[in-house]
Amino acid sequence: MNFYKKAAFVFLLFLFFMVVFVKMLEPIVNKQLSNVFSDKKLSTKLKKELVSSTEEFSPEKRIFYKNIIKKIYIKWKPLIEESILEANKELDKN
Repeated sequence: MNFYKKAAFVFLLFLFFMVVFVKMLEPIVNKQLSNVFSDKKLSTKLKKELVSSTEEFSPEKRIFYKNIIKKIYIKWKPLIEESILEANKELDKN
């Protein structure tokens, strides 16, 4: 009978510590999950802002976006041309 009392005590002690452990970790997990979903909300807000900002260009926005597009084009043009040449060579082989 003594063995069963000890086993029940150990089981209840284990159960108690598991409940305390879960209660301690619950705020951390909750905070992490809320951060994940807040990032998605922020992403949709940024997307809406970007779409709304490109509907009507002011002269300043037009110059700003034009400079960005120009820099991207200058950076990627050699790679694009190289890819086109390689694709044309492969097409000529077939």
